[in-house]
Amino acid sequence: MASHQQCSPNAPIAAISWTGGKDCHLTLLYAHRNPNLNVQYLITFCPANKPFRAHPISIMKAQAKSLGLELIFVTIPEGTTDYMQAYVDGIRSVKEKYGISVICTGDMNLVGSMTRNWMERACEKVGDGMSVYLPLWKKDPYESMKEILDEGFDIIFSCVKSPFFDGSWINRKLDWEAVHEMKAIIERGRTEDQIKQGTKPLDLCGERGEYHTMVIGGPLYNETLEIDSNCEPLMDALENVTKWKGNIHNAEFIWMISLRDIPVQLNQ
Repeated sequence: MASHQQCSPNAPIAAISWTGGKDCHLTLLYAHRNPNLNVQYLITFCPANKPFRAHPISIMKAQAKSLGLELIFVTIPEGTTDYMQAYVDGIRSVKEKYGISVICTGDMNLVGSMTRNWMERACEKVGDGMSVYLPLWKKDPYESMKEILDEGFDIIFSCVKSPFFDGSWINRKLDWEAVHEMKAIIERGRTEDQIKQGTKPLDLCGERGEYHTMVIGGPLYNETLEIDSNCEPLMDALENVTKWKGNIHNAEFIWMISLRDIPVQLNQ
């Protein structure tokens, strides 16, 4: 990393739960500045044989290279029905192989029908001293966004969903102008139809999956990332799956970043 971590001699080995977005980067910064954590790894939980289009793996690999941290992939087996057990098995595996005993995550709040933090539950089930670090938990969305931007992270929108966004947001910088536009959407409120359909309000930080981001530079980066993407984003229609339990804001359309054949380069 651009800044060497100062940690205590007995600090446990920590891994950042990694998607490449804004929240896991702020979590990395918190963990890096915490002398009681020895941050050595990034860890990504990904389903087998499914594209990671909202958080392209090629970008995550370039991020890890620039940050000087090893990126570990934990594959969730195809056909898995017990996702919690799959996470427990994955965490137990990396604990045994890499000596990781703390998972750091950028979760800010409970989502959907959850009553406890997912990673906290998984680490608890692993046992044997496995713990979770949640520096952003219950943090005010605006304060979190302000901190992310004030720290100097360079962020782009990589995935957005209706009804609050459209394809014009893809590749756009997440800056103060974008934050003010999102605040205006929140203040405008939902339509009567959206309320009847059970559409949740827009969360400023996208905690309900309304949008996703990728970071291309900022604190701890040795080089910035240059993303080569197509002007037109990918688009999927979700009309037939709007009641899918993960689609909690009833999105009908989703737009994602479209990368070229050689999508990412590092610049000094």
